[in-house]
Amino acid sequence: MRWTMSGLNNEVKKMDVISENIANADRAPDAKGHIYHRKIVVPDKPKFGRKANFSDTMKLKLRKAEPGHLSSMLEDDGPIKLKPGEAAPVEVKEIKGEKLVYNPGHPRADENGYVHMPNVNVVEEMVDLVSTSRTYEANVTVLDAAKKMAKHALNI
Repeated sequence: MRWTMSGLNNEVKKMDVISENIANADRAPDAKGHIYHRKIVVPDKPKFGRKANFSDTMKLKLRKAEPGHLSSMLEDDGPIKLKPGEAAPVEVKEIKGEKLVYNPGHPRADENGYVHMPNVNVVEEMVDLVSTSRTYEANVTVLDAAKKMAKHALNI
């Protein structure tokens, strides 16, 4: 369940960044000439464990009558250690660039009549938003299924 919650947190972060991009898509440069740059969420390098291989996966075993029972943490030689409340690391990166829009009447137009605008494609952002929203919904479904399985296991 922790991994699903981590995925949900990351999808919320991604939706926040996409929403910010859409909100700033038509934003003209400020008085100092600063232009909004498109942002993306990328997975950061894991700061925990090592990469799993087949033998590591085969070593997994259910712990019984321990505080860590049904925990997603593995033994010391295991690949993954995710503590409660911790999310898989992600990083928000700015994508440098701008698009030139011809608008000689704009107060921020250069000498050739072009305005430097953010490098945000609203259609692309909307597609990303729908995709992220569906991924979020899938994670919620997985979390719900895991909760139902745990509930049924308690009834056994």
